[in-house]
Amino acid sequence: MGAAPDSAERNESSGSNSPECERGSRWAELVLTNLLTALVVDGVTVCRLIAFHLLESIGVETMMVGSGQEALELSGTHYDLILVDRYMHDMDGLETIRRMRQRGMRSKIIGLTSGEIETDRVQMMNAGADDCLERPLRADALADILAEIDYEIDRR
Repeated sequence: MGAAPDSAERNESSGSNSPECERGSRWAELVLTNLLTALVVDGVTVCRLIAFHLLESIGVETMMVGSGQEALELSGTHYDLILVDRYMHDMDGLETIRRMRQRGMRSKIIGLTSGEIETDRVQMMNAGADDCLERPLRADALADILAEIDYEIDRR
C-alpha cells in the first residue's frame, strides 16, 4: 500500500536534518502491536514527505496524495489514521474532512496547520476532525496519536 515517493520527491527529502524530522523520546519509545495504515493528504510535497517518512519509519503502511479530491477517490479504503492539510489548493482541508465524514469514513482524522492553531483546530474539529496538529509536524505528537490508535485496536 505504501506509495513510495517518486525520484524527484526522494531527492528533495534526502539528508534532511530539519527540526521537522527530529524524533523525540516518545517517538523512540513507541512500539506498535498492530499493523497500522495511514493516508497523508497534503498539497505541499515537502510536508507530505516528512509525514510519509515518519510514519513509514515506525512501520505504518502509508499512502500519500496531494489533494483533497485524490483523498476522496480513496474513500472506500480503510485507514487507521488520516492526516489532512488545512490549506490545500483544489479543496481545502475543511471540505475534504466534511466530505470524508459524509461518506462514512470513521478513521481518526488529524488536521495539519501552519496557520492560527486555535482557530484552525476549532474549524477542523467542527468539520469532523478528531484533532489538529501544528506544523512543523513533531514526531512526539504523532507518536501519541499512533499509540492511542494502537491501544484502541487492542481494545476491540
